[in-house]
Amino acid sequence: MRIPAADGVERLVSDLFIWPARGVDIERLREVYADIPAGYLDMVTQMTDVVLLWNRRGELRVWGPDHVIAMDQAYGVSTRIPGAMPYADNGGGQLLVHGAGAEGLATYLVDAGSLFLDDDAPFVAPDLAALLKTGLGADIVFLSDEVPEDEAGGPEAPT
Repeated sequence: MRIPAADGVERLVSDLFIWPARGVDIERLREVYADIPAGYLDMVTQMTDVVLLWNRRGELRVWGPDHVIAMDQAYGVSTRIPGAMPYADNGGGQLLVHGAGAEGLATYLVDAGSLFLDDDAPFVAPDLAALLKTGLGADIVFLSDEVPEDEAGGPEAPT
């Protein structure tokens, strides 16, 4: 299923339709993270664990609330970067982390093995909404080879 966003950005459900986040998971996320990036809750209240492509390049996997908490615990992101919320990865060992970095509170791209919001963590966009609506930062997030057109689709959502 394809849902257009900014120029060239497509939301894809690659293997199966994933249901919206449960209210209890969203509440638990709000208890853990004070600063949730704009656009994140809008997305996960529609569907979770979304895969994004930009100009058929990608991929960016936006995690559901329970996955955010699990990945944070696995990588120790908020332990190393207090107040930060990891919420996506690009499949290339890099995470999108929303936290206070060089450009202030915003979304940055960090290597999973170097969890710092310093000069080595490029600013992506103010938040997920800006990335999706304007494509700001897409050129540094979506780095994989182009996905062939016949592989860019996914199954239709159940009716």
